[in-house]
Amino acid sequence: MSIAVYTLLAKIIKVFYVKAHIRGIQQALGNANAVIVANHLGSFGPLALMSSLTQELYPWVVQEVTNLKDCADYIRRDFVEKELRLRSFASRELSRLIGRICVNLMSYLKAIPVYRKSRQLVKTFEISLSYLDSGKTLLVFPENDESKIREDICMLDTGFIRLARRLYETTHKILSFYPVAVNKNVRGIRVGEPVRFNPDAPYGEERIRIREHLERSISRMYRAMEREGTGTRQAVQPAKVHRTREQAA
Repeated sequence: MSIAVYTLLAKIIKVFYVKAHIRGIQQALGNANAVIVANHLGSFGPLALMSSLTQELYPWVVQEVTNLKDCADYIRRDFVEKELRLRSFASRELSRLIGRICVNLMSYLKAIPVYRKSRQLVKTFEISLSYLDSGKTLLVFPENDESKIREDICMLDTGFIRLARRLYETTHKILSFYPVAVNKNVRGIRVGEPVRFNPDAPYGEERIRIREHLERSISRMYRAMEREGTGTRQAVQPAKVHRTREQAA
């Protein structure tokens, strides 16, 4: 997939589906050795962020959307039937079409497949650490849907925090986690203050501290956007401009 095709797809998503208001986030997320942690909101969260931040982030995605064999069935169950509410022959054909586009898009984005409940999860961490070591910024959506109370209350699984410990053990680099709240009701995206991994603290305590900071920040920003009716306020002072995908590759 060429950059022109990807850019066109991003524009189509923004015009016809997402239309998320965003300001200043590319400068704010310019820090190297960073992981962006966002709430999901079904397909809206990933589409809003990836279409607004083209060529910026390298997302964790379920492995099903990275291969043609599994993608169509996953798209049908998780998107076409769940969100579009289509259950017919047309849903299967639409799922196949979206699946082909999705696999090509994930390949272009250099998305990182997450092998859930599998020994192959080690591959996810190996790829992620190599990306982080070369200065790339990752994007994860670690919400635990089963423990979610309301749309704005995101309970996070903590597996992704292990990246910080592994990165420090192998490179002595300190990883930062940026909370990002996505609000579908006001078409808003807001980035919060980062939390840095402390390698000197006991890992169990550090994992809890980072998780709680991210959960509080995302929930607080989500509710603030609801009250203000917009997601355009810049929540973090700009840092250096993030490198493009071509420069980071």
